[in-house]
Amino acid sequence: MSSSQASWWPLTVAALTFITLVGCDVPTGDPSPSINTDTEISTPLVQEKTFTFLGGPNSEFDPLIDTTSSDFDSLFEVESSNNDISVVQEIDNFDIGNLNEALDNATGSLTFDQKTLDETFIDLKKEGFTFAGEKQIEDLNVELQRSATANIPVRGSNRVAFDKAQDNYVELGPTTIEVQNITSSPTAPGGVFDSLRFTYPDIRVEPYGEDNQLVVDFVENPCGSGPCGSNGEYERDISTLGDGFRIDLKGARIYPDKPNIDENGTVTFKIGGQVNPDLTVKDDDKISFGASTSFDNFEIREIDVDEAKPFTVAVTPNENGGDINVANDNEVRTAAFDGFEGITDRVDGLKLADVSLTFQVETANLASTDAQVYAAIQGTNETNQIYLRGTEDQNMSRGADRNVSSLPFSDAFTENGSRLPNDSLIKLGVGLGGASLGETERTSLVVDGDNSNVADFVNALPTEVRLAGQAEINTDGGDLRVRKPIALDANFSLDVPLRIRDRFVVRDTIDADLSDLNDLTDPEEDANISTAELQFSYTNGLPLGADVKMVIVDAAGSVIETFNGDFDNDNFRIEPAAKDEDGAAAAPSSGTFVFTLGSTQEDLRALADGDKIRLALNMDQAGSGGGTAAVARLRADDQLTLNRVRLEADASIQTGN
Repeated sequence: MSSSQASWWPLTVAALTFITLVGCDVPTGDPSPSINTDTEISTPLVQEKTFTFLGGPNSEFDPLIDTTSSDFDSLFEVESSNNDISVVQEIDNFDIGNLNEALDNATGSLTFDQKTLDETFIDLKKEGFTFAGEKQIEDLNVELQRSATANIPVRGSNRVAFDKAQDNYVELGPTTIEVQNITSSPTAPGGVFDSLRFTYPDIRVEPYGEDNQLVVDFVENPCGSGPCGSNGEYERDISTLGDGFRIDLKGARIYPDKPNIDENGTVTFKIGGQVNPDLTVKDDDKISFGASTSFDNFEIREIDVDEAKPFTVAVTPNENGGDINVANDNEVRTAAFDGFEGITDRVDGLKLADVSLTFQVETANLASTDAQVYAAIQGTNETNQIYLRGTEDQNMSRGADRNVSSLPFSDAFTENGSRLPNDSLIKLGVGLGGASLGETERTSLVVDGDNSNVADFVNALPTEVRLAGQAEINTDGGDLRVRKPIALDANFSLDVPLRIRDRFVVRDTIDADLSDLNDLTDPEEDANISTAELQFSYTNGLPLGADVKMVIVDAAGSVIETFNGDFDNDNFRIEPAAKDEDGAAAAPSSGTFVFTLGSTQEDLRALADGDKIRLALNMDQAGSGGGTAAVARLRADDQLTLNRVRLEADASIQTGN
């Protein structure tokens, strides 16, 4: 540097320094510097959490529905070969019991009158005999083998008809036949008859062939008290003829002659025997016999008739007669639908599609007929009740109508005094044309969406079912076979693929420590927050999508903030897997969605206390691909995976002044 330069340089620097100081405010407070710092938070909260639709505590993945819990252990059934899920429920304990009154209702007051026979076998004067004094009758050249026939009236029934050509019959319970009031004349020391036979050709004993007629012989040396004759005849000592007889007819069958319902009928009764040849007579004597025959403790245990008018019988008790009160525990049968108990603990609004119930009606000792059961079936839970209502069958080719247009009996179904409308009832028809007496007949009846409101009934998730019913039997008025004990019982089962009809909500809680947000919420620092969000990525193998609601709670479980509370923001959505033609998941979907937490320190300060995230998944079928409109069918191993849940935040924090 030259000497001239050295002389002006200090002056120049001094001048510039002065100018700078004059143009600036010189701070007079805290001399510390102001610093801007970029802060980034990237915290993984969940690293791949997988849910299966069904499972238990020992499952590899967390189940949305725990089928091993007491709530669901009897509700779902999984097919081992393909993991298809069925919803299974069965009620088999209605215990309706016997319908023995059906036989009385069918026959009305059918009975057999007492018949008195007073028969003159031989009138000597009319036969032209004239002689003085007495003679033995064998000396008169008179036919000593004599018989008489009478008809016992069948009365008191305008409900049934018997065709003798069809061997229609009445089988008796513990009934006795009695012959008494026996008289004979003339009186004689040796008796009027050597032998006498009482024959009832219309009464047969086992094995009920034409040769098995009821026969009672009075003879000199009877074989015993029971049916001991060569053809099963009963034998009694002729010396006791005046005492008559009394025989138990339990199991015997009567074959009346009663071809028309509205007319009385008859049963034939015959008496025949050998007049004692040593009988001493006068020429004006009449050889006569009198007796009355009757049935005592008359009881019918089986009928086989050609025609029978339709009749009704109570299926469930009718405590006071008259109308049937569904609200009266004494007039209904109840059973538990316990698989639905507590289903709302984790799932809200589950609705099944393609629902059907299978009723199995069991009858015993009803044959050659039909039965139409008219029922009020009420499903109840803690808050609601619903009736299983029958409708006309929309499947015209099947014709299984369940609607009740009118009742064939005068008694009504009521609930606490109010008559139930017919459209709250259901009719279950059972054809028994091919049934056999002595065997239990099982008839399966389908109640589905084409002939009832069964979907609404099942989706109401009833925990108890109440049944009240009456049956009309032999609706066509044709032939009928009935035997005591008469039994009718019903059970019904639900066994359908788990197909989802509408939306339903599944809830789950995941651990989520959001305390890292404290780094952005220090009140001593000024933060310019550009990003604060929870990022979710997923892979969905369920044939259902879901709108997602998120609730952040603190360690005490108190709600801090709710996001998408009404499920109305489409940005928070899990897309469904593509479905195959049967509605099952064919290919998983994947994607991401983001919940924005806030943009100010105040927004984040409370969230920093977050300890858990409660997720609610509003499941539905919207947007499923695969080119099929089939209702979603769920399999036990269908999975939804949250691949990642991450807290992300970016901010510029200014410290100092």
